[in-house]
Amino acid sequence: MRSSTSIFLLSLTIIDTIRICNDIMYFIDVLLNEISFDMAEQTFVFFYPYAHYIFNSSMTCTAWLIVVIAIERYIFVCHSSKAKTICSIPRAIILSTAIALTSFGTSIPYICRYQQNNIEITNKSYGTNQTLVISSLWKNKTFSTAFNSFHYAFRSLIPIILLVVFSLLIVKRLRQCQFRKGKRRTALSLLMVILSFVICATPDTVLSAVLQTGYLEASYLIRGIREIADFLLLLNAGFNFIIYSAFNALFRKTLKEMAGRRSTSSKPLLGNTP
Repeated sequence: MRSSTSIFLLSLTIIDTIRICNDIMYFIDVLLNEISFDMAEQTFVFFYPYAHYIFNSSMTCTAWLIVVIAIERYIFVCHSSKAKTICSIPRAIILSTAIALTSFGTSIPYICRYQQNNIEITNKSYGTNQTLVISSLWKNKTFSTAFNSFHYAFRSLIPIILLVVFSLLIVKRLRQCQFRKGKRRTALSLLMVILSFVICATPDTVLSAVLQTGYLEASYLIRGIREIADFLLLLNAGFNFIIYSAFNALFRKTLKEMAGRRSTSSKPLLGNTP
């Protein structure tokens, strides 16, 4: 399974895992709320600015990795004679690294969106508490509007348009020509990855473009709607594994071999047993 496609899928898996772990932090905070409201609140105040940054940067990285996968699959299907020279493992590694650095770099302003603010608490023995407020940088309407417009277009709108265009070109080519069964199934599996992202990311794209507000400062109605959009994004992060397993026989075979080696190595040798 050593190929440029596998490098992109591995990178996508790493980013999906980061996003899932980031979402788990919210679940942990909910559990802390059952133990101590103050502890949960202070934990939320500490990690939310970083979680907000990781969410936006990982979403950007996911979007452009899937765009690259779509472009690569287009080259394999529509320009197969040039595919071996264009789509190499070193180029895939460089491109994946560049996408990750660009995604996390362009999202840096999100980490400055909120700042901690001390407030006086009259009925508590320790006297003060902390809450999150919008930073002075993000209160600047010119900056917030310009950056939101740029980032939502870069994170979602442009990738979705490119994915739709390349997907249609791939489907058109698959209908016109006869390909080997393995090559067709690989193309279909990656098309499913693309389709899954487009369906799951579109609601968040529309909400972000229209509302241009973070979760913290939104109304309870908007928060409820965003929970649904965020759930779809989380579902997309975990759904890719199901797609790989369903459409790629080589992926299933490799996974079984890895699981078999792991279970065999965990068993004690007969000579060492008492």
